[in-house]
Amino acid sequence: MVNLISKVAIVGVVFVAVLYQFIFKSLIFDFLGHGRHVSSIKDFNHVKCQKVGDLGLEGCEDMWLHEKTGFLYMACTDSQSRVQWNPAVGALNASGRGMNDRIAVLDTRREGSVSSRLIWLNVLNFPGINGDGRFNLHGLDIRADKNTDTLRILVVNHRPPLDPVTGELLDAAVVGANSTIEQFITKAGSSTMRHVKTYADPFINTPNRVAWVNDHAFVFTNDHSDKVGFRRHLDTFIGGGSIGYCSRNRCNIAWDTGLNFPNGLVKGRDALIYVPSTRHGTIDVFSLGEDHKLTHLNEIHTGLPLDNLSVDKNGDIFAAALPKVHKWIEHSKSPFEIHPPTAVLKVTRGGKGYEGIGRKGHLERREADYYVDKMFEDDGSVLPGATIVVHDAETGRFFLGGAVAPYIAICETR
Repeated sequence: MVNLISKVAIVGVVFVAVLYQFIFKSLIFDFLGHGRHVSSIKDFNHVKCQKVGDLGLEGCEDMWLHEKTGFLYMACTDSQSRVQWNPAVGALNASGRGMNDRIAVLDTRREGSVSSRLIWLNVLNFPGINGDGRFNLHGLDIRADKNTDTLRILVVNHRPPLDPVTGELLDAAVVGANSTIEQFITKAGSSTMRHVKTYADPFINTPNRVAWVNDHAFVFTNDHSDKVGFRRHLDTFIGGGSIGYCSRNRCNIAWDTGLNFPNGLVKGRDALIYVPSTRHGTIDVFSLGEDHKLTHLNEIHTGLPLDNLSVDKNGDIFAAALPKVHKWIEHSKSPFEIHPPTAVLKVTRGGKGYEGIGRKGHLERREADYYVDKMFEDDGSVLPGATIVVHDAETGRFFLGGAVAPYIAICETR
């Protein structure tokens, strides 16, 4: 009996050791960021950043810059509402959702105070929930017409679930959000946007970010395997999520292998699709085929958990990274008290002479297709726990927003 207990104990110890080595060690240190050193913005002498608050620019999860005019479009809500309603991180109290989500437009190249250059888009022809005209914003993408000032806007709208007969709220913790992707149209600098179409499809399950691929089609990430339930809870350990494709009235899953919290994807200037993983700290690179399916081409290791990507005029990709995810999780529950670190990464095409952050977060010099540079970083004193960073290649400015942050930041580079 003693020998049996000893053998069971040994097997148990070995099992725990294996779990720690292959799952929990990576989770604790690589993903959650315990023990990771974070620099202060003061260590980056070429960067000067300012907070912009008190104008309603809070909870700005995503941004997009119109390169031609410098108009910056931001999907915002009040930060406290994200504590209650943010399906991406399992906050599913629909009664506490934001009731004043809006898209802000900032003229970033005109002189004057920020308030004098800021407008909020009024929404036309959008029914919302039970005719209230409201939405709950998450990711967005905008496609600019090459010949006119027309802009086509796509937004992820995390609608609450409703009883189809009574119209009353259902328990989202049981059934999940009733998310859609909404299309609007506007003109650069206009104060209104008109609703064009709602995309509601079983394949649009847990949408996070959208990216136009042409005038009539887009790709999107489902950041989890399901809206709620046991399988979703396993995603952190065994992976989950997918990449979808929609064209006109039809959607399909374009890729669903090897993903773990696929987040803010973009279409690059090279027409490839770049999909960041929050859990793995990698960016998967895909090509889109005529069959509306993706082909995996490459994997870029950044060394940090990632949120949204953006692309500047030069074709460089910028990533909002989360050096200490455990701090961001605390921030998502106390946005005004906890200020998590932020890092800004730049991803460019490589080749011979590569120098960048490798698989283990250390600087490496080797041949590669891409290289990664840390542009700047902050311990939470200035930058907003960013989920998006946008770079204006014409002015050198960076704009940062956070899903739960009570302000945005504007950074000048010298």
